[in-house]
Amino acid sequence: MPARSRLETYRRKRAFDRTPEPRGEGRGGRPGGARRFVVQKHAARRLHYDFRLELDGVLKSWAVPKGPSLVPGDRRLAVQTEDHPLEYAGFEGVIPRGEYGGGTVAVWDEGTWEPIGDPHRGLEKGELTFRLAGRKLRGRFHLVRLRPRPGARDNKADWLLFKGKDEAAREPGSPAVTEAEPLSVLTGRDLDEVSQGDHGTLDPAALRSARKAPLPRSLRPQLATLVEAPPEGEEWLHELKLDGYRIIAREKDGRVRLLTRAGNDWTDRFGSLAEAVGRLPVESALLDGEAVVLDAHGRSRFQALQQAFARKRPDFQLFLFDLPYLDGYDLRACPLVERKRLLRGLLARAPDRSPLHYSDHQQGQGRAFFAEACRSGVEGVVSKRADAPYTSRRSRAWLKVKCTRRQELVIVGFTDPGGSRRGLGALLLGAHDAAGTMRYAGRVGTGFDAKTLLALRERLGGLERRTPPAAGAPSARGQHWVAPRLVAEVSFTEWTRDGRIRHPSFLGLREDKPASEVRFERETPAEPITAAAGATEDAHSRPKRPPR
Repeated sequence: MPARSRLETYRRKRAFDRTPEPRGEGRGGRPGGARRFVVQKHAARRLHYDFRLELDGVLKSWAVPKGPSLVPGDRRLAVQTEDHPLEYAGFEGVIPRGEYGGGTVAVWDEGTWEPIGDPHRGLEKGELTFRLAGRKLRGRFHLVRLRPRPGARDNKADWLLFKGKDEAAREPGSPAVTEAEPLSVLTGRDLDEVSQGDHGTLDPAALRSARKAPLPRSLRPQLATLVEAPPEGEEWLHELKLDGYRIIAREKDGRVRLLTRAGNDWTDRFGSLAEAVGRLPVESALLDGEAVVLDAHGRSRFQALQQAFARKRPDFQLFLFDLPYLDGYDLRACPLVERKRLLRGLLARAPDRSPLHYSDHQQGQGRAFFAEACRSGVEGVVSKRADAPYTSRRSRAWLKVKCTRRQELVIVGFTDPGGSRRGLGALLLGAHDAAGTMRYAGRVGTGFDAKTLLALRERLGGLERRTPPAAGAPSARGQHWVAPRLVAEVSFTEWTRDGRIRHPSFLGLREDKPASEVRFERETPAEPITAAAGATEDAHSRPKRPPR
C-alpha cells in the first residue's frame, strides 16, 4: 500500500490549517536509507511517550503511557495508533488545545533501528524484535501484541514494549531513563520551554567562560588519543566515530570557508556543504565536524566518500560535533556539554532537508555504547570529557576506540605488478616514530580496483627516488622508492612483533593530512583519566566540576 494511502487516517483526524503538525509529503527519511526511530514526549490530556519506527515510508506508531524503560523486567503497555508521516519524526512544538492530540510535543529520543528478522512478518504475527541506536535507547527491544480483551473491537491495538537483556540494559532499581534524561534531544528543552515557542537559547554570552573576542582566522582541530577501551562514568560523552574528512567550517558575514585538518581550503570540493553552512542564522562562527557519505544503512564510509568526488552531484553530509566560536564569543574555554547544547539549538534552526546534522552522544555507559556501535558496523567511538574545554592539540580529554584496526600510513614506495595486474603490485608503507624517524611498516596489495592501481602508479611515478625514505625497509627486486608525500588509509588485523601490519587492505588516499604528521598509533591502556589529563595548553580555564 502506498505511503499516502496509509496516512489517510492520520490526515482525517487533523485540521492542518489549525495545527503545526506536518501533513506528510513523503519526505523526512534519514540520509543514507537507514530506518529511523523517534520517541516523542507528548503532554496531551495525560503525559505519554509516542514510540515510532520507520517502515515502508511511514512511521509505525504506539502510545506508551509510562514511557520506555532500559530495565528488561519493565513491560510497558504500548497502544498502537495510526501511521504517521516521516516528517513527523522532527516535529517539536505545540498542538493547539481542542485539536486532536492537543498539547506539547518534544523529541525525547531519536536514532536508527534495525529489525531482527522480517519486520512485516513480525508485525503481522505480533512479535517484533529489533535493535535501537539512539541517544537514550540502545540495544535490543521487543514489541509483543497482547491477546484481545473480551469485547474489544480492535485486536491489534495493545502491545507490550520491553528491553532485551544485553550490554545496554540496566539493573532493576536503576533510575528511570525518562526521569534521568527528560529533555529534548533536538534542542535541550523541557516541555515548558517547548510550549513557550522558543527553539532554545542561541546566546553565546550565556555560556560560562565565554569570552568576547574577534573570529579567529583559523583553528587547529582538537584530536583524540587512541585507547584500548572507552572510559566509564557519567562525566564522559560518547559519540560514533565518523569515517570521512575532518572539516572546520568558518563563516563570517555570509562568507563560508571549509578547512581540512591540515588547514587546506576545500570549500570548492564541498560546495553543497558550504552553501548549507551559509544558510545558518549566524553572523560569525567556527564549527567542527566530519564530512561523510552514508551507505544504504546510514553508516559513513571513507571509500564511498572517495568515490563521491567523481560524481557530478555527490551526496555529502556534514555531521557537526563542536562549536568553538559563535557571534563574537570565543567558546573554547566553555565545557563541551554546553558548547554542544548551543550547537544543537543552532542546527535545529537549519532549513528542512539540510545536509548538516548534529552529532549526538550518549552520556555514560561507554562500554555498552561501544559494543552496540561495533555491532552496527561503524568504525568506532570517540569519548569526550563533558566538562572539557576545546584544545587545539591531541589530548586525553578526547579518546577514540576503534572496532577494527586502521592506520594512516605514508606511501614510501611500490612494487612492480605481477601476472595480468597493471599499474603496481603493492604499496610500501611507513610512519614516523616518537623520535620523528620514518620507519618501514609493511606493504598493502589488496583493496584496489584497476582504475585506482593505474591512477596511483601515475602519481607515484613523478615521486621516484633511488634510496628508501624509511628506516628498516627491505631490499628486493621490483621495488621502487618514492618521496614520502602521499598518505594512505589502511585497515589491518594486528601489528607484528617487528612493527609490520598484518593482513592489510587499502581504503583510499588521505589528501587532508600531510605525510609529516603521520605517526604510529598504538592503543594505550584505558586507565582512569582525570580532568587534569585533558588540561589545555593555553590560558582557557577549566571548570572545577562537570556540569549537571
